[in-house]
Amino acid sequence: MFGEVFICQFPFTSGTGSKIRPALVLFDLQQDAVICRVTSVSRTGMLDVTLHDWQAAGLLKPSVARLDRLVTAEKTIFLRRLGVLSATDLAAVRQAWNQHMTL
Repeated sequence: MFGEVFICQFPFTSGTGSKIRPALVLFDLQQDAVICRVTSVSRTGMLDVTLHDWQAAGLLKPSVARLDRLVTAEKTIFLRRLGVLSATDLAAVRQAWNQHMTL
C-alpha cells in the first residue's frame, strides 16, 4: 500500500474536522494507515517532496507530498483510489523520509 494515493476525508491535526483532499499512504497498519497530505500548493521545506510524475499518480495538478503533515487514520476515510506513485517519486519520498525522520 506504500505509495498509493487516495482521495480521503483528511483530518485536521486539531481534531476538529477534515477536508476532502489527496493523501499518500506511507505505512499500512492493517485497519489504519499513516498518510501524509498531498497538495498543489508549492513549498520547499525539507519534508516537501515534489511529485514529478503526478499525472501517473492520478493527481489533477502538479503536487507535493508533505511529509510533515502526517496522520494515522482508519482506512474508512479513503473515498477513492487515484493511483500509485512512480518508482522515481517513491524513491524521492523514501529518501526524504530516511534523511530527515530519524530518532
